[in-house]
Amino acid sequence: MKIGFIGIGQMGIHMSRHIQAAGYSLVVHDANKDAAAAPIHTGAEWADTPRAVAEACRMVITCLPTPQIVEQVVYSADGLKSGWKAGDIYVDMSTNSPSTVRRIAEAAAPMGVKVLDAPVSGGTRGADLGTLTIMVGGDPAVLEEARAVLQPMANKIFHLGDVGCGNVAKLVNNMIGLACNSICAEGLVLGVKAGIDPQALYDLLTISTANNWSLQQYPNTVFKGNFAPGFKISLAYKDIGLALGLGDEHAVPLPVAQAVRADLADAIEHGLGDQGVDSVILGLEEVAGIRVRTAQ
Repeated sequence: MKIGFIGIGQMGIHMSRHIQAAGYSLVVHDANKDAAAAPIHTGAEWADTPRAVAEACRMVITCLPTPQIVEQVVYSADGLKSGWKAGDIYVDMSTNSPSTVRRIAEAAAPMGVKVLDAPVSGGTRGADLGTLTIMVGGDPAVLEEARAVLQPMANKIFHLGDVGCGNVAKLVNNMIGLACNSICAEGLVLGVKAGIDPQALYDLLTISTANNWSLQQYPNTVFKGNFAPGFKISLAYKDIGLALGLGDEHAVPLPVAQAVRADLADAIEHGLGDQGVDSVILGLEEVAGIRVRTAQ
C-alpha cells in the first residue's frame, strides 16, 4: 500500500520515516525537494505535485506549517483535490484551523473522499522517537482504516469527535502549554532576581503546585542557554492566533491567551521567531538584568 506524505519538515522527516520503517511504500512531496532527500534515499518516490501524490496513493498525509499552506496544497490547480478518487483517505496532521479542515471535509465528501484531522503533540523529539500523541477528529470507522499507518508514529491515539475536533484539542493544548511557558519565564526571572539560586528554585517548584511540562524542560533549555527550536516561536504565535480565532468564533473570552500572544509577538519583534518557545524568557532577563542559568 502506497502512502502519500506531504510536508517533510522538522516533524514530517521523522513521521514519514516511521511509516516507511513499518513497511509502507511512500510517495513524498515538499515545497523544497531537498527536504525529502532522506526518505527518497531510503526508497520513497518523489512526486512533483500534490495532485501526483493523490493520484498514486489511496491515503495521503499532510504535515504543514499553516492553514493557508494546507489550503494551497488541497485546492491549487495541481492540488490534492484534483487527484482525489472515491475511497481515498486524507489525513491532515498539521496544526490547523478547525473551520479550515471542516471545509475541506465538506468539499471532499461528494467525491467519496474521507477526511481526518490528526494533529500531534510531542514535538520533534516525540516525532523522532515515534512517541507522539495523535488527536483525531472524524468518523471513527475511518480512523480504524487509518490506524495502522498512524500507529508507528505514536504512543497514543485519541479520537475526540467529528472532523475538526482534533485541532480544537490541539489548540487548547497549545494554548495552555504556552501560557505555562510564559508564566514560568516570569516566575523564574522574578525568583532569581530576588535572590534565589535557579536550581534551588527549580527543585522546589517541580515538587510543588507550580510544576508543569514547560518548567520541566528548563534543565535542558533555559538553564543551559539552549534555545534551539523544538517548537519555534513563530509557529507558537501562529497557534495562539488560531486559538484566539476559535475563541472569537465561539464567543469565549481568552484574556490569558491574549497576553501570551503579546509575549510571543515581543519575542518575534526581537528576532527570536526561529528560536524555541523557551526563548520568551530572554526579554525578561534583559529587563531584569539577570540570567536564569545554572553552573551545570
